Formats: sequence, C-alpha cells, structure tokens
Amino acid sequence: MNSTAQKILEIKLENEAAMKSTVQKIQVQIKFQKEKVMNSTEQKILAMKFENEEAMNNTKVELMNKTDALAGNLVVAEEKLVNEIEGLKLRAKDVLIVSSEEELREQSCARVCAGTTKRGDTAWYDWSPYGVYTYVDISQCGFVTIPTVTTSLEAGSNHYDSTGVTSVYDLTTSGFYVNVLDSDT
Repeated sequence: MNSTAQKILEIKLENEAAMKSTVQKIQVQIKFQKEKVMNSTEQKILAMKFENEEAMNNTKVELMNKTDALAGNLVVAEEKLVNEIEGLKLRAKDVLIVSSEEELREQSCARVCAGTTKRGDTAWYDWSPYGVYTYVDISQCGFVTIPTVTTSLEAGSNHYDSTGVTSVYDLTTSGFYVNVLDSDT
C-alpha cells in the first residue's frame, strides 16, 4: 500500500475514532440532561404533591373544627329541645281537651292563652244604634288553628243585662270582635 493511501486510511480511522468519541460524549451529555430533567420534574412533582398534601391536611383540620363546632351546636339544640318537650309534657297534664270544633289533636300540642284588653283602657267603637264593639288581638298567642275563645265583660255597674258579651264574631287565629248590645235597644 502506498503511503498516501495509508495516510488516508489513518486519517479515516482517526476521524472515525474522533467521531465515535464525540458520539459517546454526546450520548453521555444527553443521558445527563435527561437525568437532570427527570430529577427536576420529579422534584417539581414531589413539591406539588407536598403542597397538595399540606392543603388537604389544612382543609381536613378546618372541616374537623367545623364538624366539632356543629356537633357542639347540635348537642346544645338537642338539650334545649329535650327541655322544651319535657316542659310541654308537664304543661299538657294541666290541659285536658274533652271536645273540639275540629278533630281532636295530640293533647301535648294544646295551647292555652289568656289576656285582657286592659281594664279601663279598652278601645270601644260606636255601633249605632245598637251598642258598641271592640277588636281583640290574639296574634301573640301563636295559634295555628282557629281557637275556642271565652269572653266576659267587667264593669263597675249596670253591665249585668248587656247582650252579646260572650258572643265572638269573625274569629281567626289572630283576633276577633265582640259586639255588646245596649239592653235598652
């Protein structure tokens, strides 16, 4: 082989060796960059996972606190209801309903309400020529059905022969009228 051909062969082998070495270096760099990117991505994923776990733990603690508060409120409300029911049971023994305009309801649901139109301060309106009338407001009693009402009239004198004193008109759950006739008419 002549020296030129041998030189070309040597240069070719050197170039191939240099090329192999460069390819190997590039492959090592690519592998290193891949690992670097993977490590960075894994770190980001781990950081995000940690943040999510921390947020979830905070939410869990918040929900547990709210649940505890609601449970406490529920216990207080339950105690109030139990006391109220016991009070109603005791009062129900004082009220005995033997008849009603409507279907009889549970005795413990009965409501008794008493009041007055204020002695000497009742607003009487002229009902000429028959007598007078007044409206009695019972809305504070909280009746849910039309109640049975009993009325009477108190006066200093001469009311014993008045008519209509115990007659109730336009009765609702919130009020009624009483018309009192003058006995002379």
